[in-house]
Amino acid sequence: MEIKAADVKVLRDKVGAGFMDCKKALIEAKGDKAEAEKILKKKGMAKAEKKSDRAAGDGAVSFLISADKKEAAIVEVNCETDFVARSEAFQVFSKAFAQGVLNKQCKEASEIAQVEVEGKSLEEARHAAVLTLGENIQARRGRYVSTEEGAIYGYSHGNKISVLVVLEKENEQLGKDIAMHIAALSPAAITENDIPAEIMSEERSIYEAQLKDGNKPEEIKNKIIAGKLKKFASGMCLYGQPFVKEPKETIEEILKKESNHVKDFVRFALGEEA
Repeated sequence: MEIKAADVKVLRDKVGAGFMDCKKALIEAKGDKAEAEKILKKKGMAKAEKKSDRAAGDGAVSFLISADKKEAAIVEVNCETDFVARSEAFQVFSKAFAQGVLNKQCKEASEIAQVEVEGKSLEEARHAAVLTLGENIQARRGRYVSTEEGAIYGYSHGNKISVLVVLEKENEQLGKDIAMHIAALSPAAITENDIPAEIMSEERSIYEAQLKDGNKPEEIKNKIIAGKLKKFASGMCLYGQPFVKEPKETIEEILKKESNHVKDFVRFALGEEA
């Protein structure tokens, strides 16, 4: 039977599959659009399951901030190639996933599976994306950020690094500058006191090993280690780092001039250990 291009377009717009896949489904369904949709969904699920075994080593990280700058979501979605990662359909799925994370207010990794993407479960939406894009698509992680006071700002370095920053007071330019700095230098924490104990412990063990065979008294060794740790912590924390746009000043000094403070930040880099 003859299948009209207009009918193929209607089915394609609804399901998101390729033109020829829609046409074949309509032929198989003898022109019945509802039956053709079922055929495509069934084939799409099978394709998605098959493609889910393939490596998804590329993708993108992105963020979404509410209009009032009080809520935001940052996500990582993986695919197989950079070509697909840059496609409009992939970006639409990533944005919809971010909106789902924001709506669900996901603060824990375990909550991601409960996210809804444009009225569908995350897994249903992922299968649809696989059918449309022809690659393994994985919604790897997402995190919700909120604040009652101040504002949230963001910065993305291409599609490989994204950052959200929560400032105590609204200041769009400062927020974007701080987010850009975090994208570039990846601080471990806001201040020295916020650096995780395991990082400091690991660094201490390195210094202790370096001084192990020396003849210095234990008291001197401890002072040397304390000095090295302080310098290390200063470089690792956001406030102690020289500002990337003006290295003569630290982030702490920049914030003091603006009478502001960083309450929180989140940095996602594509493919990093979550």
